[in-house]
Amino acid sequence: MTKWAQLFLPLILLTSSALANDAIPATAKQLTQFVVMGDMPYTDIEYALLEQPDGAIATAIKALNPSVLIHLGDFKKGRLSCSDELFKDHYRQIAYLQPHKTVYTPGDNDWTDCDRFTTSKRYDELERLAYLRQLFFQQDGHQLTRDIPGFIRQEGFIENARWKIDQIVFSTLHIPGTNNGRKEILRSNIQDALNAADERDQSNEKWLQQLFAAAESAPAVVIAFQADIFDFDHNKPACTAENRVDCDGNRMIRDLIKNKAQQFNKPILVIHGDSPAYCLHQPYPTIPNLWRLNAPGDYKYIDVSQILVNLENKESPFTAIGLLDQKPAPAICDHNFFGLSIHPPFLTLEAFLS
Repeated sequence: MTKWAQLFLPLILLTSSALANDAIPATAKQLTQFVVMGDMPYTDIEYALLEQPDGAIATAIKALNPSVLIHLGDFKKGRLSCSDELFKDHYRQIAYLQPHKTVYTPGDNDWTDCDRFTTSKRYDELERLAYLRQLFFQQDGHQLTRDIPGFIRQEGFIENARWKIDQIVFSTLHIPGTNNGRKEILRSNIQDALNAADERDQSNEKWLQQLFAAAESAPAVVIAFQADIFDFDHNKPACTAENRVDCDGNRMIRDLIKNKAQQFNKPILVIHGDSPAYCLHQPYPTIPNLWRLNAPGDYKYIDVSQILVNLENKESPFTAIGLLDQKPAPAICDHNFFGLSIHPPFLTLEAFLS
């Protein structure tokens, strides 16, 4: 544990009960609510916040008892080893946060980036993906999703899932960062990795089509994945069979979500992690029923989001509140890593410098 964790952890633990008691606004009891997290733990402090029984975030989630906890991937910082031991430990920690009501979708730190020169030990990324699937989905010894009613997985692509809460249809898609796994393929066979990316695109497209078919009479849709598909090079074309690398690996799914949102014409919330721009807003003025939450995490904002869905509020059907600090997510997406807002509120940059 770092010296900062040793310094601040006692204060975190002392305040965790008070924070948890304030975690549920009075009005939230009448609304659909769930919790979203991602891009953590990256540090010893974050690991301690998530650890049972006394971590502040773990305590707040337990007190809230949300209908579901969605983990958006990146359960470790990129430079840490992708060892079996670390994977098993972080899988255990995630599973204990909201037992049997947790949905995890993979991030790039969890497999595509395991071949980086900056990691303490480099792995074949496709081998790590196979192990990740086995641990979280195929074996799943902790039964992450056992108590989520109506929960199903995509046939032939086990990491994609769908379920309902209060008639709202939820879905995950496996969309990792690093250009959807098409960039920096350093230890796997490049053709095999690109074939896997093509298969992933095809599976995601099929699952998204099935999602909206299943949600035809639903009042709202929530879609969760890891990559920030809204931060992209506007000059890059969509990936094709002829161009599989020098392309925007997320353009196909981004365009499909936009088209489906226009056809659906009811509230849609897209939730992702991957970049530091913590925010909740409407990314397209011409598609006013589409909302996007870039979830907290990624060093910039150390918290998880409580999502409240109030379909009677036509102007703002989705609200994202920090579970620890109870502040709403910013409406402006700031990708700058500087000017950090490190939470809980007593873990500020000023506190580190004083």
